[in-house]
Amino acid sequence: MKTVLAIVAAAGSGNRLRKRIPKLYLKIGKKPLLAYSLLCLERSKKIDQIIVVSARRYMKLTQRIVRDYNIAKVRKIVAGGKTRSESVNNGLKHVPPKTDLVLIHDGARPFISQKIIDTCIKTGLRYKAVICAVPCVSTIKSVDEQLKVITTLNRNMLWQVQTPQVFDYKIIKRAYQMVEGKKLSFSDDSALVEKLGHKVKVVFGSYLNMKITTPEDLKLARAIADFS
Repeated sequence: MKTVLAIVAAAGSGNRLRKRIPKLYLKIGKKPLLAYSLLCLERSKKIDQIIVVSARRYMKLTQRIVRDYNIAKVRKIVAGGKTRSESVNNGLKHVPPKTDLVLIHDGARPFISQKIIDTCIKTGLRYKAVICAVPCVSTIKSVDEQLKVITTLNRNMLWQVQTPQVFDYKIIKRAYQMVEGKKLSFSDDSALVEKLGHKVKVVFGSYLNMKITTPEDLKLARAIADFS
Protein backbone atom coordinates (compact mmCIF):
# COMPACT_ATOMS: atom_id res chain seq x y z
CA MET A 1 0.00 0.00 0.00
CA LYS A 2 1.25 3.44 -0.93
CA THR A 3 1.08 6.19 1.69
CA VAL A 4 -0.52 9.44 0.53
CA LEU A 5 -0.43 12.62 2.60
CA ALA A 6 -2.36 15.77 1.73
CA ILE A 7 -1.10 19.28 2.44
CA VAL A 8 -3.83 21.92 2.44
CA ALA A 9 -2.49 25.43 1.83
CA ALA A 10 -4.70 27.61 4.02
CA ALA A 11 -2.46 30.48 5.12
CA GLY A 12 -3.57 33.12 2.62
CA SER A 13 -4.96 36.46 3.77
CA GLY A 14 -7.53 36.87 1.00
CA ASN A 15 -7.04 40.64 0.90
CA ARG A 16 -8.79 41.00 -2.44
CA LEU A 17 -12.08 40.06 -0.81
CA ARG A 18 -11.78 43.00 1.61
CA LYS A 19 -13.26 41.00 4.49
CA ARG A 20 -12.52 41.22 8.23
CA ILE A 21 -11.24 37.64 8.35
CA PRO A 22 -9.53 35.52 5.66
CA LYS A 23 -11.81 33.99 3.03
CA LEU A 24 -11.14 30.47 4.27
CA TYR A 25 -13.26 31.12 7.36
CA LEU A 26 -16.19 32.78 5.59
CA LYS A 27 -19.38 30.76 5.29
CA ILE A 28 -20.48 29.43 1.91
CA GLY A 29 -23.68 27.53 2.34
CA LYS A 30 -23.72 26.20 5.90
CA LYS A 31 -19.98 25.58 6.29
CA PRO A 32 -16.77 27.62 6.34
CA LEU A 33 -15.02 27.58 2.98
CA LEU A 34 -12.06 25.60 4.36
CA ALA A 35 -14.31 22.82 5.65
CA TYR A 36 -15.36 21.80 2.13
CA SER A 37 -11.96 20.65 0.90
CA LEU A 38 -11.03 19.15 4.28
CA LEU A 39 -14.21 17.05 4.33
CA CYS A 40 -13.60 15.85 0.78
CA LEU A 41 -10.06 14.78 1.66
CA GLU A 42 -11.32 13.17 4.87
CA ARG A 43 -13.77 11.03 2.90
CA SER A 44 -11.17 9.90 0.35
CA LYS A 45 -10.05 6.30 0.80
CA LYS A 46 -6.77 7.24 -0.90
CA ILE A 47 -5.69 9.85 1.64
CA ASP A 48 -3.97 8.64 4.81
CA GLN A 49 -3.11 11.90 6.57
CA ILE A 50 -3.67 15.64 6.22
CA ILE A 51 -1.45 18.56 7.18
CA VAL A 52 -3.12 21.97 7.22
CA VAL A 53 -0.92 25.05 6.80
CA SER A 54 -2.63 27.99 8.47
CA ALA A 55 -1.85 31.64 9.11
CA ARG A 56 -0.36 31.76 12.60
CA ARG A 57 -2.96 34.18 13.98
CA TYR A 58 -5.81 31.97 12.76
CA MET A 59 -4.51 28.58 13.89
CA LYS A 60 -7.07 28.32 16.70
CA LEU A 61 -9.86 29.02 14.23
CA THR A 62 -8.47 26.33 11.94
CA GLN A 63 -8.33 23.91 14.87
CA ARG A 64 -11.97 24.68 15.63
CA ILE A 65 -13.02 23.80 12.07
CA VAL A 66 -11.07 20.53 12.23
CA ARG A 67 -12.72 19.70 15.55
CA ASP A 68 -16.25 20.83 14.66
CA TYR A 69 -16.31 18.83 11.43
CA ASN A 70 -14.46 15.83 12.86
CA ILE A 71 -11.61 15.85 10.34
CA ALA A 72 -9.82 12.89 11.92
CA LYS A 73 -7.08 12.60 9.30
CA VAL A 74 -5.56 15.96 10.22
CA ARG A 75 -2.34 15.09 12.02
CA LYS A 76 -0.84 18.58 12.23
CA ILE A 77 -1.76 22.22 11.79
CA VAL A 78 1.40 24.19 11.07
CA ALA A 79 2.09 27.89 10.67
CA GLY A 80 2.45 29.27 7.17
CA GLY A 81 5.03 31.65 5.77
CA LYS A 82 4.97 35.00 4.01
CA THR A 83 4.21 33.43 0.64
CA ARG A 84 2.29 30.38 -0.56
CA SER A 85 5.52 28.59 -1.48
CA GLU A 86 6.97 29.22 1.99
CA SER A 87 3.77 27.87 3.50
CA VAL A 88 3.82 24.69 1.43
CA ASN A 89 7.48 24.19 2.29
CA ASN A 90 6.61 24.53 5.99
CA GLY A 91 4.06 21.77 5.52
CA LEU A 92 6.54 19.55 3.69
CA LYS A 93 8.91 19.72 6.65
CA HIS A 94 6.34 17.81 8.71
CA VAL A 95 5.74 15.01 6.18
CA PRO A 96 6.86 11.59 7.50
CA PRO A 97 9.89 10.36 5.52
CA LYS A 98 8.23 7.10 4.47
CA THR A 99 5.43 8.91 2.64
CA ASP A 100 5.12 7.92 -1.02
CA LEU A 101 2.96 10.67 -2.53
CA VAL A 102 2.14 14.20 -1.43
CA LEU A 103 -1.10 15.80 -2.60
CA ILE A 104 -1.08 19.60 -2.37
CA HIS A 105 -4.38 21.48 -2.47
CA ASP A 106 -5.45 25.09 -2.07
CA GLY A 107 -7.92 25.46 0.77
CA ALA A 108 -9.60 28.20 -1.24
CA ARG A 109 -10.81 25.62 -3.79
CA PRO A 110 -13.86 24.16 -2.02
CA PHE A 111 -15.36 22.13 -4.85
CA ILE A 112 -12.86 19.34 -5.40
CA SER A 113 -14.29 15.88 -5.92
CA GLN A 114 -13.43 12.28 -5.14
CA LYS A 115 -13.02 11.67 -8.87
CA ILE A 116 -10.37 14.38 -9.20
CA ILE A 117 -8.53 13.17 -6.10
CA ASP A 118 -8.58 9.54 -7.28
CA THR A 119 -7.44 10.43 -10.81
CA CYS A 120 -4.57 12.62 -9.58
CA ILE A 121 -3.32 9.95 -7.17
CA LYS A 122 -3.65 7.09 -9.65
CA THR A 123 -1.78 9.09 -12.30
CA GLY A 124 0.75 10.29 -9.73
CA LEU A 125 1.75 6.72 -8.92
CA ARG A 126 2.78 6.31 -12.55
CA TYR A 127 4.16 9.72 -13.55
CA LYS A 128 5.43 11.02 -10.14
CA ALA A 129 4.24 14.58 -10.89
CA VAL A 130 0.64 15.38 -11.81
CA ILE A 131 -1.53 18.48 -11.99
CA CYS A 132 -5.21 18.83 -12.74
CA ALA A 133 -6.23 21.54 -15.18
CA VAL A 134 -8.93 22.56 -17.63
CA PRO A 135 -8.59 23.88 -21.19
CA CYS A 136 -8.87 27.64 -21.61
CA VAL A 137 -12.20 28.57 -23.18
CA SER A 138 -11.60 32.31 -23.51
CA THR A 139 -9.35 34.11 -25.96
CA ILE A 140 -6.09 34.98 -24.18
CA LYS A 141 -3.96 37.98 -25.14
CA SER A 142 -0.48 38.96 -24.02
CA VAL A 143 -0.26 42.70 -23.19
CA ASP A 144 2.52 45.13 -22.24
CA GLU A 145 2.74 47.47 -19.24
CA GLN A 146 0.59 50.05 -21.05
CA LEU A 147 -2.13 47.40 -21.57
CA LYS A 148 -1.51 47.29 -25.29
CA VAL A 149 -1.88 43.91 -26.97
CA ILE A 150 1.37 42.21 -27.90
CA THR A 151 -0.13 39.07 -29.39
CA THR A 152 -3.09 36.72 -29.25
CA LEU A 153 -2.11 33.35 -27.82
CA ASN A 154 -3.24 30.01 -29.18
CA ARG A 155 -5.79 28.91 -26.60
CA ASN A 156 -5.67 25.34 -27.89
CA MET A 157 -2.28 25.07 -26.19
CA LEU A 158 -3.32 26.77 -22.94
CA TRP A 159 -4.70 25.14 -19.80
CA GLN A 160 -5.85 26.70 -16.52
CA VAL A 161 -3.96 24.95 -13.74
CA GLN A 162 -5.76 23.93 -10.57
CA THR A 163 -5.11 21.90 -7.47
CA PRO A 164 -4.82 19.21 -6.21
CA GLN A 165 -1.35 18.51 -7.54
CA VAL A 166 0.30 15.20 -6.67
CA PHE A 167 4.02 14.46 -6.46
CA ASP A 168 6.40 11.76 -5.42
CA TYR A 169 7.48 12.91 -1.95
CA LYS A 170 11.21 12.80 -2.69
CA ILE A 171 10.75 14.85 -5.88
CA ILE A 172 8.67 17.65 -4.36
CA LYS A 173 10.91 17.77 -1.29
CA ARG A 174 13.99 18.15 -3.49
CA ALA A 175 12.24 20.81 -5.58
CA TYR A 176 11.52 22.95 -2.55
CA GLN A 177 15.00 22.41 -1.10
CA MET A 178 16.36 23.79 -4.37
CA VAL A 179 14.80 27.22 -3.74
CA GLU A 180 14.75 27.33 0.06
CA GLY A 181 16.22 30.57 1.38
CA LYS A 182 15.94 32.29 -1.99
CA LYS A 183 13.58 35.24 -2.45
CA LEU A 184 11.39 33.42 -4.93
CA SER A 185 7.66 32.82 -4.84
CA PHE A 186 5.66 30.32 -6.86
CA SER A 187 1.87 30.11 -7.03
CA ASP A 188 2.16 26.67 -8.62
CA ASP A 189 4.07 23.77 -7.07
CA SER A 190 4.61 22.01 -10.38
CA ALA A 191 6.70 24.97 -11.62
CA LEU A 192 9.38 23.96 -9.10
CA VAL A 193 9.28 20.35 -10.25
CA GLU A 194 9.64 21.54 -13.85
CA LYS A 195 12.82 23.38 -12.81
CA LEU A 196 14.22 20.03 -11.67
CA GLY A 197 13.75 18.84 -15.25
CA HIS A 198 10.95 16.43 -14.33
CA LYS A 199 8.02 16.16 -16.74
CA VAL A 200 4.60 16.98 -15.29
CA LYS A 201 1.50 15.10 -16.42
CA VAL A 202 -1.82 16.91 -16.85
CA VAL A 203 -5.19 15.35 -16.03
CA PHE A 204 -8.63 16.91 -16.43
CA GLY A 205 -9.91 18.86 -13.47
CA SER A 206 -13.28 20.56 -13.37
CA TYR A 207 -14.55 24.04 -14.19
CA LEU A 208 -16.37 23.88 -10.84
CA ASN A 209 -13.01 23.47 -9.08
CA MET A 210 -12.64 27.23 -8.82
CA LYS A 211 -10.39 29.21 -6.54
CA ILE A 212 -12.17 31.81 -4.44
CA THR A 213 -10.23 35.03 -4.96
CA THR A 214 -12.59 37.91 -5.74
CA PRO A 215 -15.94 39.06 -4.30
CA GLU A 216 -17.56 37.72 -7.48
CA ASP A 217 -16.00 34.31 -6.87
CA LEU A 218 -17.45 34.29 -3.38
CA LYS A 219 -20.95 35.07 -4.66
CA LEU A 220 -20.69 32.30 -7.25
CA ALA A 221 -19.39 29.80 -4.67
CA ARG A 222 -22.28 30.58 -2.36
CA ALA A 223 -24.73 30.08 -5.21
CA ILE A 224 -23.14 26.70 -6.06
CA ALA A 225 -23.20 25.65 -2.40
CA ASP A 226 -26.87 26.64 -2.06
CA PHE A 227 -27.79 24.83 -5.26
CA SER A 228 -25.98 21.62 -4.32
